[in-house]
Amino acid sequence: MSVADYDALSPVLDLGHQSTMTFLRNEPYLARVHVAAITDAETLNVLPHWHDKYDELFRVIKGRLRVRIGDVTRDYTAEDGEILIPRGTIHSLHGFKGEETIFEERTDPMDGEKELFFRNLLEDGKTPTSLLQVLVVGYQGDMYIPLPGHIKWLEKAFVIIFGGYIAPLFGYKNRYSSYKVKGV
Repeated sequence: MSVADYDALSPVLDLGHQSTMTFLRNEPYLARVHVAAITDAETLNVLPHWHDKYDELFRVIKGRLRVRIGDVTRDYTAEDGEILIPRGTIHSLHGFKGEETIFEERTDPMDGEKELFFRNLLEDGKTPTSLLQVLVVGYQGDMYIPLPGHIKWLEKAFVIIFGGYIAPLFGYKNRYSSYKVKGV
């Protein structure tokens, strides 16, 4: 793992299919995601997961975003304002083919760890194809995958064992372990 030079990293991640994630440094929101209006490729699809340390807050700027929070799935637009996903709640996000969508995200508490999480998860703008790599990122980045029965201590143990111990034995690791900030 390497230490990322925070000031040298581009604030924009190319997510492919003309879509981007822009880190909004020194803004109230952490990131702005722009999903292009494409009809011939997969659009945004964030699989179910939950966080132990953070509430997540989203707001749609343009288009629609389908959000599952717990057992409720709903389509949100800019008129709906801020969307709160409480820590510990299973959630997922989906875009719509052929529709441009722009949304922003932040966490509470807000810190630099979420940007580090996204940079490791979306390394080179691509989502990991290996469950072990996802678990490595989840281990460092407070992301847990719901298992049948949704027993939180078991889901945490699963991520800790596979993401923290087993995956590294097979060479899986995060690209960045931390940030180096200029002058520090």
